[in-house]
Amino acid sequence: MKESLLHFIWQFQKFSKSDLKTVKGEKLEILFPGYPNSLAGPDFSQAKIYLDNLSWAGPVELHVHSSDWFRHGHQTDLAYDNVILHVVWDFDSDVSYPNGQSIPTFDLSKYVAASTLENYHNKFSPKPKFISCERQIKSFSKARWLRYQELLFVERMEDRVGFIQNLLKKLKNDWEATLFVLLSKGFGLNINGNAFFDMACSIPFKRVLQLRNDSLNLEAVFMGQSGLLNHPLKGAYQEDLRTRYHYIKSKFKLQIPHGIKVHFARLRPANFPTLRLSQLAQLYSKSGALFEDLVGQQSPQNCYALFDVKASDYWNSHFNFDSKSQLHSKKISRRFFDLLLINTLIPIRFTYAKYKGSSGEDSLFEWAAVVPSENNRILSRFKSFEVPQVNAISSQSILHLYKKYCKLKKCLSCQVGFELMKYK
Repeated sequence: MKESLLHFIWQFQKFSKSDLKTVKGEKLEILFPGYPNSLAGPDFSQAKIYLDNLSWAGPVELHVHSSDWFRHGHQTDLAYDNVILHVVWDFDSDVSYPNGQSIPTFDLSKYVAASTLENYHNKFSPKPKFISCERQIKSFSKARWLRYQELLFVERMEDRVGFIQNLLKKLKNDWEATLFVLLSKGFGLNINGNAFFDMACSIPFKRVLQLRNDSLNLEAVFMGQSGLLNHPLKGAYQEDLRTRYHYIKSKFKLQIPHGIKVHFARLRPANFPTLRLSQLAQLYSKSGALFEDLVGQQSPQNCYALFDVKASDYWNSHFNFDSKSQLHSKKISRRFFDLLLINTLIPIRFTYAKYKGSSGEDSLFEWAAVVPSENNRILSRFKSFEVPQVNAISSQSILHLYKKYCKLKKCLSCQVGFELMKYK
C-alpha cells in the first residue's frame, strides 16, 4: 500500500460505508472526509464524523502503518494534538493524545474492496516501458493537458524561485552577482552546468567588474577557474590566457573549486566549454549590469540584443585549443538564447517580481509563451502519447512532470493518474 493511494481512497471514500468501526469497536460514521492539506500539519482538515453517536469535527491524519505516527514525530508536534481520527492501513501500534487517551483509529484495509486495489494495480503496477500510465494516457484530453501544463509550469518556476532565493541570500542580496552565477550555470548546459556554477561561485562578482574592460582577462579567469588552463598547454593562445590567469589568480587570491572538471564528451562542438566560457566573457565585457538591463526589458525579443555576442576572434577558427575548425564566428545562437531565456532569465525575473511584491505570473506566461518548445528524448516520448507541446510552457511542464512525478511514481499526486483512477 502506498500512502498516496491511501489518501485517494479516503478523499473519495472508495470503500464500504456499512457498519464502520474503529479498532476499539467504536461505531463510526463519516459525514465529510475533510479538505486535503498540502501544507504542514495533518493530511485532511475540517473533517466531520460521528463516533458512538457523538459529533466530532477537525483534522484527520493518514498513515500506512499506525506506528508511522511516531516515526514521523507527530507525538511531539502540537499541530497533531487535535486530530479526531487516525486512518491507517495496518494497525500495528496504539496512538494516544498527550493526556494518554487513545486517538480513535480506523483500519481502512478492512473496508476496501479488492476491485479498487486491482484497478490501481492494473493501471500503474505493470512494468512500463517509459511511464506507469503510458497505456491510458491518451484518454487525458488536450484541453485538460493545457490547463494542467500551466499549473506544472508555475510549480517548476516556484521550485526555481526557491533555489534562486537561497543563492541570493548567500550572495548578500546582490542581484547582479546572482544572475552571473545563474547565467554561468546556464552556459554550461546539463553537462557542464554544475562545473560552471562552481566556477562562478569561486569568483567574487566585484572581480568580474574589475576585469571586464579586457574580455581576454575575463576569459582567462573563467577558463582558469574551470581547470582549462592546466599543462600541457596547446599553443600560444592558451599560454597567453594562462599567463593572464596566474597574475589575476595571485592578485585576487582566487581558489580553484575542489574537484572541478568540465567535459567535452557528448557535446556538439558549438557547446564546447571553451566556446561557452569565451562567449560568457564577451557578454560581461559588453555589460556589467545585465540584471538591470534584463528587468528593464518589456519583451523577451528585446532581450536578445543583450546577448548578441560572439566568442573572441581566436575561436573563429577553433572549437578547442590548438584544434583548427572551419572559419566562422561563434555567435550565441537564437536557439541557445531561448534555453537561457527559459532556464535562467525568466526564472530570475519571476523571482524578482515576487521579491517586489507582485505575483509575476502574467509576465511569466507572456514571456514563456513566445519561446518554442524544446526537443529531447523525454519530450519525444510524451509527444508519441499525443501530449500537446505548443511552446516552452508545455515542454518545461512535461519535463517537470517526468522528473517530479513519473520517475518517482507519484501517480496519484499527478492530475493525469488521479483522473485515470477517479472515475473507474
